[in-house]
Amino acid sequence: MKNKNKKRILSVTIRQMIDDSPDTSMLGEYSNTPKSEYAIDRAHSEDCESLIPDIGERPDLPHEEDCTYRLSGGLSECSCDKDSTPHECDCNGGDMERNQYRYFNPNHDNYAGLPKSDIRKYTRQDYERMESLNRGDWCYLGIQADAEISLPIQANKGCVKGREVFYHTTQHITSGGLWGIESDSDRDYLKSVEQDELADLRSQLKALGFSSRAISTAFKNVERKEK
Repeated sequence: MKNKNKKRILSVTIRQMIDDSPDTSMLGEYSNTPKSEYAIDRAHSEDCESLIPDIGERPDLPHEEDCTYRLSGGLSECSCDKDSTPHECDCNGGDMERNQYRYFNPNHDNYAGLPKSDIRKYTRQDYERMESLNRGDWCYLGIQADAEISLPIQANKGCVKGREVFYHTTQHITSGGLWGIESDSDRDYLKSVEQDELADLRSQLKALGFSSRAISTAFKNVERKEK
């Protein structure tokens, strides 16, 4: 009877769950308005002539040897010969579909201090990453550990000792959980997150009064579930 009235750890589970509301602001955001020179126009392909600015508007492009911009160290306007006529579109369209935002505004602050050519390169990679997320090529996950425990509750408290009646209630104890994990992350990284969550769960069970032996026994058979 004594053992039946003790609290027990019934199971330990590590869960991978889809993060339905991830924060994608580190990559950027879609909009109908360009918010910086690094905004990506989704109505045209990347190499469309209409998106190629005049050389004077792109100080990171090469200049002629006698160009005023080059001789002044970038302090003067470009004096290279250039066509001032806007370039015409020569593509069959970009990624934008009907009723979608035209522009992607990348979080270019992630690359502050880098040459503009590098910023354009990396923000373009962020855009491609966001597009692959929208296609379902990968997703964001949350990883959390939980334990199902059984706690005894005395139903006839105050009765004669030895004649107590107990019933058990089942509760779930969970780790803090980590969200916003990229599903295609390195396997070793995912495993390390799982171990961190299990360690957090161990601490919580210890605080509830479970012995180290009981915890170690329960953790020998950790279940893994995905949803």
